[in-house]
Amino acid sequence: MIYENLIRPILFKFDAETIHDFTINFGNKISNYSFAKLFIKKIYYYENEKLNIDLFNIHFKNPLGLAAGLDKNALLTQIMPYFGFGFMEVGSITANKCLGNPKPRLFRLIKDQALLVRYGLKNDGALKISRYLKNKRFLIPLGISIAKTNDKKIIKEKAIKDYCASFKLFSNIGDYTTINISCPNTPDGTTFCEDSLALEKLLKNINKIETKKPTLLKISPEINREQLIKIIKLSKKYKIKGLIISNLTRDRDKLKLQTNKEILTSYGYGGISGKPIKEISNKLIKETYILSKGKIPIIGCGGIFNAKDAYEKIKLGSSLLQLLTGLIYNGPIIVKDINKGLVSLMKKDKFDNLNEAIGYDIK
Repeated sequence: MIYENLIRPILFKFDAETIHDFTINFGNKISNYSFAKLFIKKIYYYENEKLNIDLFNIHFKNPLGLAAGLDKNALLTQIMPYFGFGFMEVGSITANKCLGNPKPRLFRLIKDQALLVRYGLKNDGALKISRYLKNKRFLIPLGISIAKTNDKKIIKEKAIKDYCASFKLFSNIGDYTTINISCPNTPDGTTFCEDSLALEKLLKNINKIETKKPTLLKISPEINREQLIKIIKLSKKYKIKGLIISNLTRDRDKLKLQTNKEILTSYGYGGISGKPIKEISNKLIKETYILSKGKIPIIGCGGIFNAKDAYEKIKLGSSLLQLLTGLIYNGPIIVKDINKGLVSLMKKDKFDNLNEAIGYDIK
């Protein structure tokens, strides 16, 4: 309540990207102080063995992870575990440094509890970030999200080489790698998600790179059934261990009339996150679970603001979860609230562990 009634109103008076940058810099600085981390842990950390899950040969203390997009340059890996996350994902990271799209490029759509994101994959590049992370220890499983450099000249074979360059640099860093083939805020960000021939070429080349880490795909909520079937088929063929469902949406139809239409019309393409994507994501999670017969693990992402939202995604087929926009609107206590809420909901349904709830509404 303190965050929603006092802190958020102050933060929301400032430009969204300014607050984002301040949060990253502040979090990075306090991660050097043990007393700060212990203080955060005392307030926000929650643990219950009912939430434990083993997936991809990785142990997760709880299913709730931080989605890629917040920590673009991997500066918060030493502080986020103390907020109670079960895992986190950094990036998306590209082979070359990206300055991103022209500002402004991050907007709050408050009436919709959403964000309009059009950063354009701003990050420091795979070489610099991999060197920074190389010798660090991580208290929770770390995912590395990689994407194609935001450059319209890097297409087709050059795009594949671009992905592979990043993949190779992170082949031994972190616990899993996500190939982001669904960035909605670059002109060609969803090419590999929509074109199965291009995706197969990409995965064939990725498979040639030696790594002991599992590889996941992050897919677009806009794909049709035929495209989804092909992605599932290729995932099995090229040993993709899981799917993150889903990235941001370009669909504006779910937005409320009160939303600032000037923002949407002035800045064109970009992805919508938060509440408006919840049902789109859930529908795709359910369809993927059914089509794959539950054989491909799903990380559910999109519109998670409370334990009920999280539990719904689990019962539709998600083994793990990711959030970001809910963190911005509800504050860091959301992690503890959701995990405690999940335990209560599982007890109500008489589930002894998380695995029993996965896909329960489909079975």
